[in-house]
Amino acid sequence: MGHASPIDVVVVGAGIAGLAAARELLTSGLHAIVVEATDRIGGRARTVELGGYPVDLGATWLHSASVNPLVTIARRLGFETVESVAEPRLYVAAGEERRWGSDAELAEAIGFRVGTDSAVVAVGEQGRDEPIASIIDTGSRWAPLYEWWIGAYTAADPENASTLDYARYHETNENMSVPRGIGTLVTTFGADLQVELSTPVRRIRWSGRGVSVESDAGTIEARAAIVTVSTSVLASGTIRFDPGLPAWKLDAIGAVPLGSANKIVVVFDRNVFGEEASLSVRIDEARRETVGMQIRPFGRNLASGYIGGEFSRSLEAAGADAMVDFMLERLQWMYGSEIVRHVKATAASAWSSDPWIAGAYSAALPGKAHLRPDLARPVGDRLFFAGEATAEGFYTTVHGGYLSGLRAAKEAVAALSVGSCRSGVGG
Repeated sequence: MGHASPIDVVVVGAGIAGLAAARELLTSGLHAIVVEATDRIGGRARTVELGGYPVDLGATWLHSASVNPLVTIARRLGFETVESVAEPRLYVAAGEERRWGSDAELAEAIGFRVGTDSAVVAVGEQGRDEPIASIIDTGSRWAPLYEWWIGAYTAADPENASTLDYARYHETNENMSVPRGIGTLVTTFGADLQVELSTPVRRIRWSGRGVSVESDAGTIEARAAIVTVSTSVLASGTIRFDPGLPAWKLDAIGAVPLGSANKIVVVFDRNVFGEEASLSVRIDEARRETVGMQIRPFGRNLASGYIGGEFSRSLEAAGADAMVDFMLERLQWMYGSEIVRHVKATAASAWSSDPWIAGAYSAALPGKAHLRPDLARPVGDRLFFAGEATAEGFYTTVHGGYLSGLRAAKEAVAALSVGSCRSGVGG
């Protein structure tokens, strides 16, 4: 791995945080390169072609659209963005029942979710960091469905999700979709950046004046590094730091692991749903081990399912076939057994099994949410950190990752400018 000119900053990871950091560094006049362990850019934003449709197996929405800079970027890059609107629907599959829920039942389920959400946020806003499970009225018929929601929304089961973390998340409830795919948007955003693919970083030495980033393709000497890999990868020790990271940073990393959330997609060769409008279906199975679905998003002949928490982790471990079978069984409940004759293509994500990501998105453990801000704190004047887990108020989101990359880059620029002045280099 040779480089013609000195490197100012090495960015580790080519997800949206790393790509945003690299672009900001270049705009500031610094020489930056990105090293990525896998053979593609985009990280947890991944669009695949499935049955003739672009399908997101990772990030799916541009949340909080009115304050989301990626909405503007998407439009500038020529991407259509559409308001994410789907008709809510409830399906009842508790015990022997198999039927569409009534309007009254749907209203009850939504009311329980809204009311419980408000209670969880109220506890967090009081500064209390408790398991979300402690706030849920488990005597309610709708408690298991809410538990599924928490798993899909936070990637952690209610017992392992923090009220304080939940309350600190900023959501304006304005969601935009990108028909060509969020993954396609992210890869287009980073397409012109210098990225060394298939270059896993094994060690970062930072005891001297700069950093030495050791990878399978060689060593890069630079003045600083921006590390954007997930907290679970950092906790695994896959990348060694020499000297080791300070205790406060390790504590923060351990406090905010990645949970599990996955998508299961089934494409059909025709409209087997008999629906004209897009639906957002929740299934009342009287247990949290269920799946929520988008039916016919963008009018496409497909269903996209969402699972989260430990159920997601265990179903992922059972394999893609088991995930698809689980999804198809529920689709047959709703639309009849004959729909299987029209299956055209299937796919399932497996984020926890990816050794360079190791999960879906970050979820602070109960009692540990106060440590999340430490994830973003630099170590010395050479190691800077970005990624969705470090994004204040916007963790778990693509725009959170983007904003964290900008923040880390600006921190690096400021630190290197001060360093140059102190060493007599630059003005």
